[in-house]
Amino acid sequence: MTPSVVVLSAGPNGLGVTRSLYLKGIKPWVITTSSLDVINYSRLPERKTVLDANSEASLLAVLSDVAFGTIVIPTSDWFVSFLSEHTSQLKPRLLYLEAPAQITEMLIDKAWETQFIASYCALPKTVQVLQDASSLLACLTLPIIIKPRSHKHMVLGSKNRILTSVTQVKTFFSQYKLQLQHLIAQEIVPGDDSCQWVCNCFFDQNNELVQAFTFNRLRLSPSHFGVTSYARSQQNEEVVQLCRTIGKALGYVGPAMLEFKRDPRDGEYYYIELNPRLGMCNYFDTYCGINNAFASYQLLQGETLPVNPKMQSNVIFVSLYEDFFSRRKDGESVMEILRDYCRNARQKHVFIYFVWWDPLPAMYMLLQQVKQMGKALLSRLKQ
Repeated sequence: MTPSVVVLSAGPNGLGVTRSLYLKGIKPWVITTSSLDVINYSRLPERKTVLDANSEASLLAVLSDVAFGTIVIPTSDWFVSFLSEHTSQLKPRLLYLEAPAQITEMLIDKAWETQFIASYCALPKTVQVLQDASSLLACLTLPIIIKPRSHKHMVLGSKNRILTSVTQVKTFFSQYKLQLQHLIAQEIVPGDDSCQWVCNCFFDQNNELVQAFTFNRLRLSPSHFGVTSYARSQQNEEVVQLCRTIGKALGYVGPAMLEFKRDPRDGEYYYIELNPRLGMCNYFDTYCGINNAFASYQLLQGETLPVNPKMQSNVIFVSLYEDFFSRRKDGESVMEILRDYCRNARQKHVFIYFVWWDPLPAMYMLLQQVKQMGKALLSRLKQ
């Protein structure tokens, strides 16, 4: 019998995993932390559960009813941390891929992560402990990006903060002087969005990279320092080799998402981050021939993993709503955006929310965008 599979689902990450498993004949039970999560509008899950609260106690209560031997796949840092922190209670009953607790916490905490990774590949100049404006400016050259250390340190109210002047640095330290222990700072590697690369890959029980999918980011949302909104699948062996080295050094097992930025000045790839889970674009991987979600299932079942399956290149990934509006906010005209879309119109496309055999999530997200546009228009009219 096919074992039960639970997807701890978060936004498009969980939607992609559910679709990837469905293509292999698996209809998972999805658990979310919000009734507004897009997966709740998909027809594919066998069962759907919304937690009473985004709390560990609520999730523990739900998982206590899960059958012995159920496979669990997390799709966010919060879920990864939860599984790691409750191993003694969950591991005897459930199957999930887990690095040692210290490795998991290190990969989620950017201060620890960057210290380790610096021994294995190029890293932007980084300050892990923030003290004051003058010491930061003595170590790093503007522009500087400030990042929360992890999902447990979200004190900025945003994914990051960009500082481009001495005045901005001084103002930042004045404003966040009581939260500095939650943050790190890095120099920004030069180059536009298209200098960024992602590798979604999978490591076996011997920490060997057995499959990898690489894509070139073309646009991000928010622009330049957000998540992928427009991309092209393209084989990049140099990036794959960097991932192989890092995974082996970590003793890593399971799926991972690694991000790099190529410096146009010298062509070197600089490490940006590693997410110890399936990433937002994981259905993009599947469409192009690399099903990292199903590989998680196979490894937990003791099945033979595919070795270096071939990926399909020159497929375009689009997160349409986010991409269009972030480009508009960045100053691109509607005609410029449409011309860019038309240039790639003949190539195969993967949409983050839409597939013809599961259309409701895309319709739901369109409705949400229309509502947001209406609220923004009403606010401008009132002003």
